[in-house]
Amino acid sequence: MLPFINIPFVYLGDKLGVGPDELKLVFSFLLSYPLAGLLKRVPDSKPQQKNLFTLAISIFYLIGLFDLWDGLRTMLVSSVGAYAIAKYLRGSPYMPWIAFVYLMGHLSINHIARQAANNPKSVDITGAQMVLVMKLSAFCWNVADGALPESELSPFQKDRRLPELPNLLDYAGYVFFFPSMLIGPAFDFVEYRRWLDTTMFEVPTTIDPAKKPPTRRKRKIPRSATPAIMKLVAGILWTVAFLKLSAWYYPDVLLNERYLDNGILRRIFVLHMVGFTARCKYYGVWTMTEGACILTGLGYNGVDPATGRVAWNRLQNISPWEVEFAQNTRGYLEAWNINTNKWLRNYIYLRVTPKGKKPGFRATLATFTTSAFWHGFYPGYYLSFVLASFVQTVAK
Repeated sequence: MLPFINIPFVYLGDKLGVGPDELKLVFSFLLSYPLAGLLKRVPDSKPQQKNLFTLAISIFYLIGLFDLWDGLRTMLVSSVGAYAIAKYLRGSPYMPWIAFVYLMGHLSINHIARQAANNPKSVDITGAQMVLVMKLSAFCWNVADGALPESELSPFQKDRRLPELPNLLDYAGYVFFFPSMLIGPAFDFVEYRRWLDTTMFEVPTTIDPAKKPPTRRKRKIPRSATPAIMKLVAGILWTVAFLKLSAWYYPDVLLNERYLDNGILRRIFVLHMVGFTARCKYYGVWTMTEGACILTGLGYNGVDPATGRVAWNRLQNISPWEVEFAQNTRGYLEAWNINTNKWLRNYIYLRVTPKGKKPGFRATLATFTTSAFWHGFYPGYYLSFVLASFVQTVAK
């Protein structure tokens, strides 16, 4: 850690009653916006400079800001191990599963250490490692798909397959992409490579040239400041809502004897507000990190051929409206932690299902169990996700 950098966070933390690491985390999200703007201005013809820039910022976050030397080592052990498995076991049909066990095993060790430390106000590497597990396990599946004939692959697999391993600098840039490194969102290597070489932004010839999204100078990445700032403002508002509401609605309220003295409607309201307050924190941080990704251009998701309007929802990780007003269980689950749901579907749910068969209850149970295991070892995770697998199956 840089010796002077901790002082303002300790001072503000004492004033606000929060841990300095929590303030640093929010600061890193905010700092990612101007840094994302700089990254976007690196010439499109110099992708390796983009890789080096994002590597430098991520190392600053881990070492200069959080003093996570062990965290950097953890990221290197996971990423180097996954790359080696993909390279040397590429011909084995078990390669992606070996990588998955390796990555999840490594994550589990750190989950146990965090649970033993029991210090929720500190920031450790497990959050970033959870994101990394998604990215690297998907990477290994994409490499495995690259060795198979296209006739055996689904349209999604064809789109994400990697016939050749990427060079180490591109791979490192993917692993340490700073706007999403600490808490996500996760994405596949093919998406990063298309952003890096700007093929992501090629507009189909079927679209009227007059409706192509505006860009600056010779840059192919469309202008994205407005949608990015909108996400930043929304993220800040959700974070402020969390800070305000958490003064009244926090988990210990439900354990207070006075809570039981209330009528049934009041108890239901308080229970709902405790849950809503907890969700506000995630609405805030996920929306802010998505906005930084949009500012780099990685959130780009094509152009509407009719209106010429650009979609920036490629890396959307949360839809607060759909969560709060979901019409059914499936809608609720799909609107929460969206990119994790995509990972679970494409790299667990569909992969444990034998070819030619439809996914059933066992695939659903395996998926939710994986989700619980990925989150850690607190019993509540397993109660929640195993119950969710039954609820999801019944809802079908």
